[in-house]
Amino acid sequence: MKRFLTIGLLSLLVVFTSCSSDDNDDNGGSGSVTATINGAEWKATKITSVTLIKVPGEDGGQRFDINVQNDSQMLLLACESELTTNDAMPLKEYTFEDQDDDTDTPIVTTSNALFLNYYLVDGNSYGEHFPKSGKITITAMDPQKKTVSGTFSFTAEKVGTLQTKIVTPNVFELTKGVFKNLPYTVIKAQ
Repeated sequence: MKRFLTIGLLSLLVVFTSCSSDDNDDNGGSGSVTATINGAEWKATKITSVTLIKVPGEDGGQRFDINVQNDSQMLLLACESELTTNDAMPLKEYTFEDQDDDTDTPIVTTSNALFLNYYLVDGNSYGEHFPKSGKITITAMDPQKKTVSGTFSFTAEKVGTLQTKIVTPNVFELTKGVFKNLPYTVIKAQ
């Protein structure tokens, strides 16, 4: 149950963040996102949002979010790091490992990324999988042009059925994920 609460809260944070946006210069082009999902090629047709959220202060940090979709799938990728002085994330690999052992014992985790997949059916989105492991590597990030490129992959397991219009797999496996020259916006939390 605690993992559903965590995922729910993180999903809400991705969608609803009370922040003010910096001016974002024209960074040209809309970038691209491609992947292989359960053996089939996938390409984003809509880049919903790409944001770097900076939270100043003693316990501050920053989170980078990518929200993309096509007609049937929506992907949410997020990673976090220490606060930087420039408007960019450190170029490195960020990982997620599910360490939930289904007990009430608190688990210390060093995960600094999160991956969510949603199915788009009749105007609604359904999250039927919980991430098990994954990684996102930011390979290039230009704070002047505000563009980012990198790779990602993750595996998620089905935790329930929320709709019956489409059959979803027991294991959702995304490999060969690539994002190129995605324009991003910097948001400074208040």
